[in-house]
Amino acid sequence: MNRLLVATIVLMSACHAAIAADPAPAATPPAAEPAKTYHPEEWSGPVQKAREQYDLLGLFAKASHFGGVKVKIPGDLQRVPLEPLGLQDLKKRGIELYLKELTFKDLDFTRDEEPQWMETRPVLPALMRFSTLGASIEAKTKLGTIPLGATFRDGVMPFDFDFRKDGYDLGLLPQRRAQDAKLDNVRLNVGGPVATGIANTFFKDDVAKLIMKYGVGQTLKMNEGSLFSGASAASFLKMKPDSAGAQAVTGLLDALGGKQPEKR
Repeated sequence: MNRLLVATIVLMSACHAAIAADPAPAATPPAAEPAKTYHPEEWSGPVQKAREQYDLLGLFAKASHFGGVKVKIPGDLQRVPLEPLGLQDLKKRGIELYLKELTFKDLDFTRDEEPQWMETRPVLPALMRFSTLGASIEAKTKLGTIPLGATFRDGVMPFDFDFRKDGYDLGLLPQRRAQDAKLDNVRLNVGGPVATGIANTFFKDDVAKLIMKYGVGQTLKMNEGSLFSGASAASFLKMKPDSAGAQAVTGLLDALGGKQPEKR
């Protein structure tokens, strides 16, 4: 009896060992999705719309060489959306910005001959060059309305016709083309020498981007969809919060927003 029991135990162990040595067949991996490729015929409609729009911009550019062209921003588009531009600080202080008018001089547009494929969609890169771009802005505060002005000189703004199946968006100052932008030569004028000095010292670069991305974008799009297509302008303030400059600007913004200074 003992021998039979031992033989049974040995046989069962051998079976278990054989099963363990023969692994289950591996699961078949899911088939990889085929890479999306550019088929020009699928995008011919949007590409044609962009080329027609570019031709209109060319006429607009030619007109700007004869004394300049003034563009009045429609009333419903004058209010600059602060949050999408990273300017929540101004909104919290009760300050609103309204872009009233733009002046263009000596515009020139260039674009690539063919779209570039960006993994899931084509884009058509373009450039806008100008000798002068003037902007008229109003800052509405709790203490009243303050007129602002900005003049940009010898600038370059890259933009993309960013295609979708039913048309295109206009991608202004795309990050991948940041090296193509030239927006540093700008002078701001703000209702008085003190405010002008502060604005030119602390706000210059980002105000340029703000106006480029909003006002110029509205002009170039000519009602073709929404302005913002991803990247947004940086915040006005580019300084350490505890610096003397930041404290001076904060005090100015608090005064404009009607915030009372804390009593000590």
